Amino acid sequence: MIEFPGTEQEVRQLERFLTATEKLSSDDKLEDMRARALAHAERLSNAVNIGFAGEFGAGKSSLANMLAGADILPTGPQHLKLPLVIVAFAETPETTVGWWDKEPKTYSGIALEKAAADEPDFISVGINTPALKEISLFDLPGSGALDDTYKKTLDLLKFVDCAIWCSNGTNAWRETERYLWSKVPPELRANSLLAVTHADLPHVQGSLDRVLSRLNKEKDGMFCEVVPIGTPLAVKAMAQEPEPDFTLWETCGGQNLAEQVLNVASSRRRSDLDAARKDLQQEFLPFLEALQGPDSEPTPPDAAAMQSTLGSALPPLNNPILEDWLAAIASIYEDLRESSDIEPVSFLQSCQEIVVDFAERLEQGGEIDPDADWIPAEFEKATDLLLLLQFESGDAPLKDAISILVQLGDNLAWAGSTVAAAQSKTGT
Repeated sequence: MIEFPGTEQEVRQLERFLTATEKLSSDDKLEDMRARALAHAERLSNAVNIGFAGEFGAGKSSLANMLAGADILPTGPQHLKLPLVIVAFAETPETTVGWWDKEPKTYSGIALEKAAADEPDFISVGINTPALKEISLFDLPGSGALDDTYKKTLDLLKFVDCAIWCSNGTNAWRETERYLWSKVPPELRANSLLAVTHADLPHVQGSLDRVLSRLNKEKDGMFCEVVPIGTPLAVKAMAQEPEPDFTLWETCGGQNLAEQVLNVASSRRRSDLDAARKDLQQEFLPFLEALQGPDSEPTPPDAAAMQSTLGSALPPLNNPILEDWLAAIASIYEDLRESSDIEPVSFLQSCQEIVVDFAERLEQGGEIDPDADWIPAEFEKATDLLLLLQFESGDAPLKDAISILVQLGDNLAWAGSTVAAAQSKTGT
């Protein structure tokens, strides 16, 4: 199964950089760093946007419905004219009507007809589907390369991270489609799929091998993969009771398409994560270390540095809460190092208990600088994350827990204490 890389630690580091530099005197270099940090944080905090595009009747809305696991978008000949429709995660179903130049409004439930009557520039539909926590689906209006509709498609594609161009298998990848797709930026084409739709139709199946052979020869520089899909069969397969027909799901192309979509989305997420890590290590964290001065506690960059810190680092003077924190987590680390059979759940529970204790201590106030009032919320958030990790298996939850402890200690080291701040201001 394709898994998305975690981004929580990097987002926390980016947010810490933005908070620490918010009140500094601005110059061009700092403004550039802050703009990049904000862009990284927003990208890593949001779902990866998957765009569905194609000429009229190519079956893109049906495909988006299939991946969303719900019949949200109208399919086939219909009189409901829709703009860009975004299908995203929401705790409760809702429909948001949006314009580029005025405030949006929201209807409860799925209300596409009511939303369309407002003549919006775009519509966002929120549904409670777990897969949509990682990806959002952008159903672009159908286009034709021989009229002006393709210009709108190109404009809307700038909002997506990856794209699926849907081409009707009856006459796949026509010259008009090539023309439109050639206008798409190369960086988007390199992370996009060509979906050959209607592959379940008998006359398409008879020539599918030949068509796929041709398209695979032509895909270089245009798409990373060519994927045939019989959407109606895929929907039928997943709707079977008491459980889905996984054999049909695989043979009709549903399994392959879902995996390819997740693959391009996770690839984009890893690319964004690598870019953020590069800026953090080369610019943002060194900048924070320079702000803290030579006597400040260094920022451990990863789990290996955390082990070194726990084993030998001395806390800075006049920061009693950090000193207590390091002592508490050092005891956990010693237990982990000395016992080869410690249960992962027990270790995670111990981490959670310590975080809860310090969260309660921070809520009482008086031990950190007033400018660091965001830190108690970080401890509350970490408590929830450590609880969720107890329901996962393997080594990854333990590594994630270590990373969480690293970041919390990092926050306390930066925050200092009110005692230290007062002494600094009075010169004592």
